Amino acid sequence: MKDIKKYMQELEEKIRYHQYLYYVKNTPEISDFEFDKLFSELIELEKRYPEYASINSPTKVVGSDLSNEFEKFTHKIPVLSLENTYSTPETLEWAKKIGLNQKFSVEWKIDGASLVLYYEKGDLIKGVSRGTGGVGDDITENVRTIRGLPLVLSKKITLSVRGEVYMTFADFEEFNSEYGGRFANPRNLASGSLKQKQSSQVARRPLRLFCYDAYVEDKEFQVNTYEEIINLLKELRFPVSEDIEFVNGKNLENTIEKFRNKKDHLSFPTDGLVIKLNDLKLREELGATSHSPRWARALKFEALMKESKIIDIQVTTGRTGKVTPRAEIEPIQLAGTIVRYATLHNQDYINELGIGIGAIVKVAKRGEIIPAVEEVISPPQMIYKIPENCISCGTKLVRQEEFVDYFCPNENCPARILARLIFFCQKKQMDIEGLGEKQIQTFYNLGYIKNIPDIYKLYQHKEEIQKLEGFGEKSVQIILNGIEKSKSKSLKTLLPSLGFPEIGHKVTEILIDNGYDSIEKIIELVQSPNAKELLLSIYGLGEKTVSSIIQTFKEEKNLNLIQELQELGLNFTYQTSNVNLPKIFEGETWCVTGSFVNFQPRDKAMDLVVLFGGKKVSSVSKNTTHLLLGEGAGSKLEKAKQLGVIIVNEQEFVSRLPENFKEYL
Repeated sequence: MKDIKKYMQELEEKIRYHQYLYYVKNTPEISDFEFDKLFSELIELEKRYPEYASINSPTKVVGSDLSNEFEKFTHKIPVLSLENTYSTPETLEWAKKIGLNQKFSVEWKIDGASLVLYYEKGDLIKGVSRGTGGVGDDITENVRTIRGLPLVLSKKITLSVRGEVYMTFADFEEFNSEYGGRFANPRNLASGSLKQKQSSQVARRPLRLFCYDAYVEDKEFQVNTYEEIINLLKELRFPVSEDIEFVNGKNLENTIEKFRNKKDHLSFPTDGLVIKLNDLKLREELGATSHSPRWARALKFEALMKESKIIDIQVTTGRTGKVTPRAEIEPIQLAGTIVRYATLHNQDYINELGIGIGAIVKVAKRGEIIPAVEEVISPPQMIYKIPENCISCGTKLVRQEEFVDYFCPNENCPARILARLIFFCQKKQMDIEGLGEKQIQTFYNLGYIKNIPDIYKLYQHKEEIQKLEGFGEKSVQIILNGIEKSKSKSLKTLLPSLGFPEIGHKVTEILIDNGYDSIEKIIELVQSPNAKELLLSIYGLGEKTVSSIIQTFKEEKNLNLIQELQELGLNFTYQTSNVNLPKIFEGETWCVTGSFVNFQPRDKAMDLVVLFGGKKVSSVSKNTTHLLLGEGAGSKLEKAKQLGVIIVNEQEFVSRLPENFKEYL
């Protein structure tokens, strides 16, 4: 038994090491398959010998289905907020008062959820939200699911660590698409995720962490500068931003501008910089006010923001039933475009800001496509309230416990049906050329398209459509050709496009990778007596997703839909290989970063790499040969440069592909 306990401890340490390489250093040494084998082995051993499972086992990242009740926790360290500055001169004036001969740190101000981690003798004991600054919520079980966070440190040290939980734009976009666009932005989703009642649900969300400060209690590990703190955090394998720079006060201005020039190309949300004094003893002498330290400042980036007046508020119902309010505003020019509408997110957001018709507001574009109301300058006579009933079908709206939004529960709601049709045809799904939102709306209103199968019967209305204003013979033929072409798309694209709950691109890929590469195999699996057990054994599928898969493929209406689409000629299989295709990328291992014109989502580019003989990986390592570079590249680019990886832009990549490559997307 001692040997088993020792082996489990060694297995834990091995898994922690590979987690650190993968999530923090982006330099994995083993394949995902090899890692999954180690992970599964530890899970099995912990089931057989629960008495030997440690409280901070790496398996804690999968979470628990037990309900959490968050207790309040009084912070042991000062958890202060930072005083803001809004221009470089203002920041330099503050630094000048401290002394420009001093050394300062410059780092990103991550737009996420603040967190405090408490370790005793190297073990994570508590993970606590910032809360009021004095008291926060004990969210330890949820915190343990954050990949990249060390649960056990390499040294038996007692310390408190501050960090920011966040999501990258790419992770948010992918996760949000799985939920029908229910979430407003990465920050709200990251913050809300930490308050989920079941840690297993938190584990499904792509949360990341940057640690940026520590308070060390052990005398043997005492530090004298902030730079030493950061180095200690790195040594203890905490995820720390690679962009932190330590500079003399006289070089602050140049460093700030250097960061400012990089901000639009970051992979994660940020709303400015944090400037801190490096000398800890001098920090202590400067002290703090009741709200913020005197030795640090936040330099907030100037938002693309203008004032306008709300002239009306409308609500729209999406394909999942989510009701989203938006403000119609007096037109303003913002970031080179005329803006007439701005999102209001949800009722809680409206209440918090005090938004209503007639209000004078500030509208901003903070890296989001859709402008948002950020601030109320002159309040309205009345705060707007979302109607109790769906404006499309009249059904009473409901508020689900997990979300702050209201939903229309009627699956036959005309607005939901129309949104599902638009979703199916859009670029990130079936990508049917010529069949955009405007055309679908027209055909829906005329009764030509009432459901997805009707799209593939549109040719029956060819003559009537050609007589419509704005539709000629050529444009109609483009639409019909696009519809016909979409029939060849595989299960990997078709299944997520149907919009079934929880079954998006990621889940579909997981099913295919585990051998369920046709709709017949998936349905056969779901109808087997041990379907739940088999699905839960697949790494990456949680309880909620599995339940949704089983329910989806047992409902008669969904099976009828699939059968009808099959009869119309759609492809519900995934061809994993084709010996006749040229091995363009044979012997090459590719990674991708940024966004692209031809590949939306960008994983489509990596699918082509695999299709034409190459390998794809999720992070840059010494084994990566090529990085496909798009707009808004993140940290992968710097890593690739360091390792001498060949960097290829979209145009160069496309030039290597066959002329008909879009047929395989």
